[in-house]
Amino acid sequence: MTMQLSLHGLSFAVYNPDKNKYLGLEAYHFGDIKDVKEIPAKFDLILNRIEWFAYPFKKFKLLYQNTYSTLVPAPLFDAEQKSLYLGFNQPFVENRRIIYDTLKTSEAVNVYYIPNPVVEKVRDFWPNAVISHFASALIECLSLNYKNKIENDTLFLHVNDGNYHLTSFKNNKLLYYNMFSYNTKEDFIFFLLATMEQLGYNPETVDLILMGKIEKSDEVFQMLHQYTGSHRYIEANPAIKLSYVLEETRQYQYYILFNALQCEL
Repeated sequence: MTMQLSLHGLSFAVYNPDKNKYLGLEAYHFGDIKDVKEIPAKFDLILNRIEWFAYPFKKFKLLYQNTYSTLVPAPLFDAEQKSLYLGFNQPFVENRRIIYDTLKTSEAVNVYYIPNPVVEKVRDFWPNAVISHFASALIECLSLNYKNKIENDTLFLHVNDGNYHLTSFKNNKLLYYNMFSYNTKEDFIFFLLATMEQLGYNPETVDLILMGKIEKSDEVFQMLHQYTGSHRYIEANPAIKLSYVLEETRQYQYYILFNALQCEL
């Protein structure tokens, strides 16, 4: 099982290695919970509805999503100083542990906080859980699938609840990554255009590739029509096979969830 988890909700996909395909997909919205301490109780509610939710899967990968992370170039990283790297641009958060992911294809290390109650609950359900940050999986998945295929200015936009990630590669290396929180459609387009200006990308010609929670009916999608010349949904990875019950799934919504097993995290 691969799970994507945040304060807003979770989604998980079940993969069968013998059949080399994903068999199931579920998504849950948590509503208006205010504190991550409430997340473990949500796990119990899901277990009451799905008896196999806590099944001892052969492998379990958790992609935890929050805003408390920072990238460090791998040659400069010292594990004993991880709290200093994180404290450089993130506030101190109580009852959290500091974890880091090594991004092998991007020559970087992602340092981040994860709440102790979440880790303890996940380990209680799945003792073999491998925990990574969502941003780590995002960068590594895109790096594996795209960085050697990019010829023109390209910017990847992954939208979540109230925030989005921007990622770009150049000369087969990670050029840029950042995450922006937004409250209005004006915030959304402002940060996007500011990033393009910083990178020297022309909004009329940049190849803007979309993923995550963004639909054609959304206001922010309409803003893209107004301010950018080209944007498209990311193409499904042909190496990812889905059961017939998932054939109608919009894969761009769950691109990282479906591709995370490829990443060396």
